[in-house]
Amino acid sequence: MNLSFWVNNKEYKLKVKEYQKNSIHVWVGERKYNVEAEYLKPNVLLLNVEGKVYETMIHSNAVSHSVYVNGLRFDVQKKSLNQILGKQAGKTRKKDIKTSMPGKIVKVLMEEGTEVQEGQAVLILEAMKMQNEIKSPQAGRITKLGSRAGDSVEAGALLFTVE
Repeated sequence: MNLSFWVNNKEYKLKVKEYQKNSIHVWVGERKYNVEAEYLKPNVLLLNVEGKVYETMIHSNAVSHSVYVNGLRFDVQKKSLNQILGKQAGKTRKKDIKTSMPGKIVKVLMEEGTEVQEGQAVLILEAMKMQNEIKSPQAGRITKLGSRAGDSVEAGALLFTVE
């Protein structure tokens, strides 16, 4: 499997191949790494990379992943096919943003009707004692807010709609 991801607008390309359960080969350019993975919780895993162990925690939203490796945070951006190909989307579509895990809305940064840019923070969600900025996946207008500050939300709950 080939993967591309972006950290600080720099693209990284990986080739990943499973060779036994919980063990993979990862190529970054010409360099090959042997990686063993053990899930401790659904979003927490231990990675053994060539004998070095890394505790990794991943929090995801509609436009990015926050990846913590031994306590260091890396923001990994998700990109649409149009972004990857460098093309502008013809027409902005309605997009419902839902939470992937239960949590509490700490602060709502936008109001319904507010214009937002792609990647602009709309609200702050606290999950697993960590605060995460939930950002707009596209430029547009906030047409619906599903929650207010102080509300508890379940996994799959609508946070906001942008179109």
